[in-house]
Amino acid sequence: MDCLATCAFGLEAIVRRELEALNIDVLATENGRVRFSYTPENLVRANVHLRVAERVFLVLGEQASVTTYDALFDFVRHLDFAGWFHPNDRFVMLANSVKSTLYSPRDMQSIGKKALVDNMKASTGRHALPENGPTRTLTLSLRENHAALLLDTTGDPLHKRGYRVRQGDAPLRETLAAALVSLSFYGPSRVLHDPFCGSGTIAIEAAMQAKRIAPGLNRAFAFETLPRIKPTVLKNVRRAALRAIDHDFAPRIIATDIDPKMIAIAKKNSEEAGVDDAIVFHVGDVHAQRFEDYAIIITNPPYGERLAEREEAEALHDSLGKMMARHKTCSFYVYTALPGAEKRFDKKADRTRVLFNGPIKARYYQYYGPKPGT
Repeated sequence: MDCLATCAFGLEAIVRRELEALNIDVLATENGRVRFSYTPENLVRANVHLRVAERVFLVLGEQASVTTYDALFDFVRHLDFAGWFHPNDRFVMLANSVKSTLYSPRDMQSIGKKALVDNMKASTGRHALPENGPTRTLTLSLRENHAALLLDTTGDPLHKRGYRVRQGDAPLRETLAAALVSLSFYGPSRVLHDPFCGSGTIAIEAAMQAKRIAPGLNRAFAFETLPRIKPTVLKNVRRAALRAIDHDFAPRIIATDIDPKMIAIAKKNSEEAGVDDAIVFHVGDVHAQRFEDYAIIITNPPYGERLAEREEAEALHDSLGKMMARHKTCSFYVYTALPGAEKRFDKKADRTRVLFNGPIKARYYQYYGPKPGT
């Protein structure tokens, strides 16, 4: 039995490194997910500590080749769920198919749910299941005819940390913000600036990393009602995570925005995240920004989703290009969906990555400045 940590495409290597840093055995890296060994402790620690993953699944069973609906039914019908579910659990079946003979998620859901119910009736000796207990969300996944039944152990996705009490019109997911920081050269000894901070997500995620605050420390998870995951496991993981926090360290992070309302929201969010001592927020116009030598700039500027806003967004990207020219020792990391942004910067990026913020496709332009002291 294994676990899968899922993430946005392109971020698998970060999730792998995070798991390895937790001393969890990584078994394989696939598109959009990383497989690791199951123990109750590994499952709980992954949910509490992973910054970039979206969900953690338990692989309840797999079959190498499933090409008919009868075979799909038999696969689920004969899996061993002993000890994982209560007889009165409510089951929600989801499905997806990639390059497989069976391609209808709706049919897969219907057949998978019927097989699961028949399985539970047979194993419990009941003629009917009330389904009035805790909800168990399962996903029947087919990838090139390889079938897997996955149990969601997370519940609300991991990007919902719980600290963002308010947000702007185009919020950056917390998991993506954490990835932007992890993909940069930012470290606790460097100064970090976000000149378009919005609700403060990039600055907050950077501060949480620097202070070693586990992102899932103060939220609930779906695994908490699973019979095989004892409450003491989560209690011990949370205790260890609390001990690991560096309460004395205050990294130098500066976050600005031209909108006073957004700065007020960002301050409130940082308080909820417990990092308000690590971030200086203030109202500021990007055109007047000045940065210290060797600073790290990580930002997500407005990209003008509506045509009426496009001209203003282009001007803001032009300003970022001028900043790069002025601050030659600084490193710039710009995540934007503005078409042709690199031309606006008038400088070719050292590296460009395509990353998704939910359904929004954007590019992460990375401009590496020199290391301090060089």
